Amino acid sequence: MKTRIILLTALLTMLFAGCAKAQTAWITDLDTAQSEAGKTKKDLLIVFTGSDWNDPSKELIAKVFTEEFFKQGSKNFVLCNIDIVQDEKLMDKALIDTNYKVATKYNIQALPSIVLQTSEGDVYASSGETEATKTTEGFFTFLDTFKEARKKLVDLKQLIKTTKGVEKAANIDLFIEALDPSRREQYAALIREVPVLDGDGKAGLRGKYQLQVAYLDAVTLYQAGSLTQAGDLFIKTAEGGTLDAPQTQEAWYMAAYMYAMSESVDNDKIIGMLEKAIAADPGNAGTGQIKATIDQIKAAPPKQKAAPEPADKEGAPSSSPSK
Repeated sequence: MKTRIILLTALLTMLFAGCAKAQTAWITDLDTAQSEAGKTKKDLLIVFTGSDWNDPSKELIAKVFTEEFFKQGSKNFVLCNIDIVQDEKLMDKALIDTNYKVATKYNIQALPSIVLQTSEGDVYASSGETEATKTTEGFFTFLDTFKEARKKLVDLKQLIKTTKGVEKAANIDLFIEALDPSRREQYAALIREVPVLDGDGKAGLRGKYQLQVAYLDAVTLYQAGSLTQAGDLFIKTAEGGTLDAPQTQEAWYMAAYMYAMSESVDNDKIIGMLEKAIAADPGNAGTGQIKATIDQIKAAPPKQKAAPEPADKEGAPSSSPSK
């Protein structure tokens, strides 16, 4: 009886393996592709192209995306193409708009571009076209160069799931730092965990992540047009007494930035915040620029609000929290 069960299991395994067909065409809807990646536990390869106007994309489509490409690629990847066309006759307008949004979501700066992510949605590679990707064989050889980055994210993700307390906080920090900053908003829940896990600050992560949480919340307020409230949030964070000197300077700077952007706060108040930023860490490399910003505001006409630029301060007013 036991032997029959073993043979039956082997037969079913072979049967289902035989039914798994190679992908012969692109999936052109990201949600569908992500769902398929989740079901099959395969990584997702997203290729962004401009098939009707971008010459490098046209070359890639003609020379690389062959029958052999799909046969080889679908062994390990779910293959998704997001095509950014200019001729509206080629594609439904709703799909054109969706594809532009997807390209924005993945911070695509040039075409063609590729993105690799795990079946859980963790992006471990993003790249434009290179000389290495101009043949089918070269394309997959190039993808292999990201295996180490993939392993790092997967291993850290597993450690996060299996550790607790400050050890988990440290693993979250390593994971977040391994990500492209433009992807960090996706992990807001993890970011919010760290100040709690490092409640006494002994791991040295509490202040860093309190500031990142402030960025996350400020982005929401910024997008809603509530700029002074976003500024208030940074003030509260700066005055909390848990940030180090550079972090405190950054928080005061961002408070001033949000207030200035609101165009509803007196310049004197904004200058006062910038002066607090200087006092928080006078030896910081960014202090000179803050002083220059104060001079700029003082020189502006009385009714003109001069918003300080967030130079070298990641995350504002974009959606990515600072380091």
